[in-house]
Amino acid sequence: MDMTLSRRGDYVMRSAITLARAFASGEQRKIREVVAETTIPATFASQILADLVRAGLASSRAGRDGGYRLIRSPEEISVLEVIEAAEGTLHAERCALGEGPCRWDAVCPLHETWLEMTGALRELLARTSLAEVAARDAAIEAGTYHFEGDSHRARPTEVLVTDRVEVEAPLELADRRLRSLRGELGALAVPAFLAAAPGRRRARDDDSVPAVAARLARAGATKGAAQASSRRYRLEAEVLTDIETLRLEGTLTVGPIDSERCAIAVEGTFRALSTREAVGRSELERRARRALRAFLRATARAIDSPAAR
Repeated sequence: MDMTLSRRGDYVMRSAITLARAFASGEQRKIREVVAETTIPATFASQILADLVRAGLASSRAGRDGGYRLIRSPEEISVLEVIEAAEGTLHAERCALGEGPCRWDAVCPLHETWLEMTGALRELLARTSLAEVAARDAAIEAGTYHFEGDSHRARPTEVLVTDRVEVEAPLELADRRLRSLRGELGALAVPAFLAAAPGRRRARDDDSVPAVAARLARAGATKGAAQASSRRYRLEAEVLTDIETLRLEGTLTVGPIDSERCAIAVEGTFRALSTREAVGRSELERRARRALRAFLRATARAIDSPAAR
């Protein structure tokens, strides 16, 4: 049985959370800011925020300094109020058993149980404040929220990444040094990946499986006259930790900037496969950016080092 909110209810709740997180600062939130923070379609946002205004939960003010703001503090607003602002009063609209024998026209065997269940749901939503939900939202965004129960939505395990660094070496020399480092890529990946994760992580060191695996394989030629001299490689780097498996896959490109410099760029996916903790998408994206940046910097330093010359 689907217990999720309607799309409108989803959007209203997201908007209310955004206003709740801005309440302490006293700021008015513009429609464009709500759209950016909630991914609500821009053409629909004004109607969604109007639901909160009509329900007496938010106010709106026009002008350069205007916007939307909660009328009461998030601690004084219940989740039930927010949901009913979008969905209407929560109640069972028809018999729990649907169509039944004629003797069930007035009541069915599940009637009392269904009323009790609906009342319990309303009670739970009524005693859960918008402040509580907003605090959870902030913790999920920061990657510090842990939930031991069953998750209704798959945890984000993969994000797209792209970054580049410059190397003070001409293309041919940098490419030659990069290929000489193939056997050291795993050693470069370990500190880079672990630096992007919480401090308690450590690389695994046992006989059952290697802690590090890295591979750099030549890819097809880059298309386009302007990039004809670039070198492309298929990059795979994996680090096993005591908590999760961190994996970077993508294309590494070495391209010229001028006669004395070149750039090393990576575009691909970063994965964090874990069974012990939930990580929000924004936190995973932050970690992925940090890991890739640290890996590229370490690779650039290795290419520039005297040992590589």
